[in-house]
Amino acid sequence: MIGIVIVSYRSDDRTVAFVQGQLSRLSEPHRIVVVDNGATEEEAAALAGRIPEAVVIPAENRGFAAGNNIGVRYLEEQVHPDYILFTNNDIEFTEDGVIETLVRTAEAHPEAGAFGPAVVGLDGKRQGPEPYQGLWKRFVWMYLSTPFLSKSAKRRLYDLDYPEMAGEGPHYKLSGSFLLVRTADFLQAGGFDERTFLYAEENILSERYARIGKVFYFVPSVSVLHRHGETIGARYDARRRSLLQFDSMGYYYSAYKSYPRWSVALARKLFSLILRTQ
Repeated sequence: MIGIVIVSYRSDDRTVAFVQGQLSRLSEPHRIVVVDNGATEEEAAALAGRIPEAVVIPAENRGFAAGNNIGVRYLEEQVHPDYILFTNNDIEFTEDGVIETLVRTAEAHPEAGAFGPAVVGLDGKRQGPEPYQGLWKRFVWMYLSTPFLSKSAKRRLYDLDYPEMAGEGPHYKLSGSFLLVRTADFLQAGGFDERTFLYAEENILSERYARIGKVFYFVPSVSVLHRHGETIGARYDARRRSLLQFDSMGYYYSAYKSYPRWSVALARKLFSLILRTQ
C-alpha cells in the first residue's frame, strides 16, 4: 500500500486535475490524502466533493513540512502504508510506471530510505539531485566570483552540472516535489522538520536520514515533469523567493550543520545585497 500526500494551497483546480488525471494512472494500491493548507472546513469540504478519490484535511497554513506531516499522521493512523509518496500537484507524468519503478528500487535497496526519479522542469533541466554545498559557497562566493571566472570554470567549481551528470545511486539531496519514502524510515527519522515554512525540507530530511543510517537514492531511469514556474512563481517575486529560501536554508545550516548564527546572519546580509544588484 502506498500513501500519497499532496499539500495544496489555494490551488483547488490544479489539485483536482492532478488527482483525477495524473494519479488515476497509478496501478499500485494506494490512498490519497490532500492537506488543504489555509482552508476552512467549508472550503475543504467543497474540494472533497470534487475529488471523492481522496481524503481532504483542512489545516492551518504552517508550511510545506507541517502539511506533509499531517498527511503522514493520518495515513499511519488509518492504513499503515508501506510507502509514502510526497508529491506536488504541479507534477505531470511523462511516462507510465514511475511510482512502480521507485517501489521496485526501494525493495532492492534497503540501505536507502527515500527515492526519487529525474524531476525535470519546464526548461528541460533536471531539478536535482544535488551534492552538499556549504552556506557561503552556495549563497555568497558563487555570486561574488562570477566576474573572475569563465562560465565553464564556474560550472565546475560550483557543481552546476551535477544534476544532469548524476547517475543512479545515493545522492545528498533529491527533489521534494516528488519523493517516495519507506514509511518506517520516515517515522524513525522524525519526519519533516516543521520549523521551516518552505524550502530546505529535503536537505534537512537528508540529514535526519543520515542519523539513522539511510540515504537518498536517485532513479534516473524514470522521470516526471514539474511545472514549478507556473505555481510558486505566481505567488512570490524572484527576490522574495530567494530570501525565503535563504532563511530556511540558514536554519538548516545552523541547526544541522553547526554554522554559528553570526555566520548565517552575515551571509544573509551579503546575499540580500547581491540580490539588489541582480
